[in-house]
Amino acid sequence: MFISALGSISGKSNRLGLARASKALVILVDGLGADNLRAAGGHAPFLNAALSRSKSINTVFPSTTAAAITSFGVGAPPSAHGVFGYSVWDRENLVTRNLLTGWTADFAPEKFQSMPSVSEMAKQLGIRSFTVGPGEYAESGFTRLNMAAAEYVPARSFDDRMDSVKNILSTKQDSITYLYFPELDSLAHSHGVASMEWLNKLEELDQAIKTLVVNLPNGVGVLVTADHGIVDVSRADQFLLDELAIPGLISVTGDPRNSFLYFEPGIDLARQKSLLAEALGESFVVATPHELQSKGWLEKSIENEAFLPDIFVISVGKNACYHRKFAKPQSLRMIGQHGGISQTELSVPFLKFGVYAT
Repeated sequence: MFISALGSISGKSNRLGLARASKALVILVDGLGADNLRAAGGHAPFLNAALSRSKSINTVFPSTTAAAITSFGVGAPPSAHGVFGYSVWDRENLVTRNLLTGWTADFAPEKFQSMPSVSEMAKQLGIRSFTVGPGEYAESGFTRLNMAAAEYVPARSFDDRMDSVKNILSTKQDSITYLYFPELDSLAHSHGVASMEWLNKLEELDQAIKTLVVNLPNGVGVLVTADHGIVDVSRADQFLLDELAIPGLISVTGDPRNSFLYFEPGIDLARQKSLLAEALGESFVVATPHELQSKGWLEKSIENEAFLPDIFVISVGKNACYHRKFAKPQSLRMIGQHGGISQTELSVPFLKFGVYAT
């Protein structure tokens, strides 16, 4: 989507066929799935009205922030850029690598993900690019990973971010801007999407976007989307892998709704897969990377393939999977979750305003 917004300005790689624009703004609301937005219709009347006039689109697999925002930032699927989950096991160094917040000097994002970002493409075309979001992300490794050449504009509150965007859109030079809202995802994790905390923040977001887009300068196109949707998971629906006998298991990473299982070399993976599938039942898909490739969830060629798990355990219901040896205790308190293949997690808004709506 971000690459198409750039294409609407440059005339190149406009895969979504967006109308021509002089300035593009793409708003990504972390965790605001299309189903979540519909379910909270009364709390976001402006965004829901736009949703009723548009088609939703599917996010990537896995439906998690690290994979989806990297795809957004470089214009390619996870199999191509290699950031295919929240966390992975580094078999060479025997350590878990967090692909969202775990970037360090000895695990640099530029070495793990080498595709050019859309912001770098914009720079080559002479088009300014901006990222507007909370200040704590300005120098993060993840920002370097997917928005390497963008000018970062730190803005804490919703009003601050909107004021910053208005200033950018009021200039004469062509530009593309990424506006990020992480708050709904954080509130979903801690309180769930049915909570008043989440609904109140959605109301604030709805008003902020409405105020921005009803009076846009000429030639500006605005898109609103998300990286994934959210499924609320109760404690009763948590499945504990550590209560099973799983010989040779050395690490569990990924998300609770899309767990990555890694085994010692020489373990009979076919038998482990069969035993897990029997124990977990129909609420989970237990699959190898090869099986996911054959079904089209992963591509035939995969960047950073050495980090792929031996077995995926993917939720298809309202469940989540944990192994308490590898999971942080606070993660078991999460309510709102994502990473799986339910339509609630995959379906995200594709809302168009300004010149894109005509």
